[in-house]
Amino acid sequence: MNFLYKTIYLLLALVLAFPADSYAQTAALSLNDAIEQALLQNLGLKSAQQKVEAARAMVPMGFNLDKTEVFYRHDQNDIAENGYANRVLGIGQSMQFPTIYASQRRVFQDILLVEQQQFSLTQNQIIKEVSQTYYTIVYLQKLEDNYRFLDSLYQQFSLAAERRYELGETNYLEKLTARSKMRELAVRLAQTGESKAQAFVRLEQLIQMGKDIEIPEQELLPLPIQTMDWENHPGMRYFQESVNLKEDNLYLEKQRLLPDLHGEFFRGTNTGPNARVYPGFQVGVSVPLWFGAQKAKINASKFELSEVSLASENYSFQLENKRKQLEIELRKFQEAISFYNDEGKQLSRQLVTQGDLAYRGGEIDFFQYVLLIENSRNIEVDYLINLQSYNMTVLEINYLINP
Repeated sequence: MNFLYKTIYLLLALVLAFPADSYAQTAALSLNDAIEQALLQNLGLKSAQQKVEAARAMVPMGFNLDKTEVFYRHDQNDIAENGYANRVLGIGQSMQFPTIYASQRRVFQDILLVEQQQFSLTQNQIIKEVSQTYYTIVYLQKLEDNYRFLDSLYQQFSLAAERRYELGETNYLEKLTARSKMRELAVRLAQTGESKAQAFVRLEQLIQMGKDIEIPEQELLPLPIQTMDWENHPGMRYFQESVNLKEDNLYLEKQRLLPDLHGEFFRGTNTGPNARVYPGFQVGVSVPLWFGAQKAKINASKFELSEVSLASENYSFQLENKRKQLEIELRKFQEAISFYNDEGKQLSRQLVTQGDLAYRGGEIDFFQYVLLIENSRNIEVDYLINLQSYNMTVLEINYLINP
């Protein structure tokens, strides 16, 4: 008995020694959980965030004075009153025209805003892909349930047909039909399982949790369409900030035609008798005598601004038309969903109910009964396929980025 107690105690100690995480390798996720984890864990999104931070770190570079010059000069032509040549120590500083620094800072701030909008686009794309993949898994789970039911039904039908054939109660054609339908449903079931596994891999690729993901069984319903906020659409904002960047960059290139400023402060003296200290300063401007290169940059900036402005208008036009196309496509799937809700669901139930009564009453044989059940399930499967297409289209509309 003591040995038994010691063994139990040892097993309990071993169990408690393992961390709880070792038993929680599967995470059951809702859609909101999946999106939240993707926004936290996705390395592509983290990389995009680092680009934003890099652009933010560049903003202080707008005020970038040239290096300060410290110099020593000894010139035999610089003779002091005591007849000795002075040795001069001084400090000098060159700078661009002061308004240029404000323009440079504004350009770097524009770059930051562009990168922030690019990050929003990446984030929007990840949310869309996570949502589409998540609902695809839910859809495939429902589809798999239907195919599993039909597969089980046709296995029974195949066994019954083979038995009836052996007893001489049916012909060989019915036996072959039953077996072919059984094989067909088995293939569909296997393919659906593979598609579901593939969707889980894709979801893990987006979420990057490092754990097996579990999606709980849930009802699949049509998703609502969100109203498009064009002013705050990340794609529109991206192009707006890009236009602002090109405008400010053009203004900056024009500012570079202004002269640079230069100033020096120095003190000279020598080691001779009665030596004195001679302070002095020098200021000046650097005026460009050749404007060709800078004018070329200005012209190039004008073309870049024109290109981005046209691209912005084209993006807005294409985006609106893409949404219209998707809404037209959506109506096609909506018709099928409406048919199911108005007639198909009731018809599917009636096929099962009436088929069951007819089979039990001997009005139809097992083969006819199976066909009725299959027709009922096909109505459900068609509804699921159209509902899946509808939801994928809704998500394309709600997270529309690429026209």
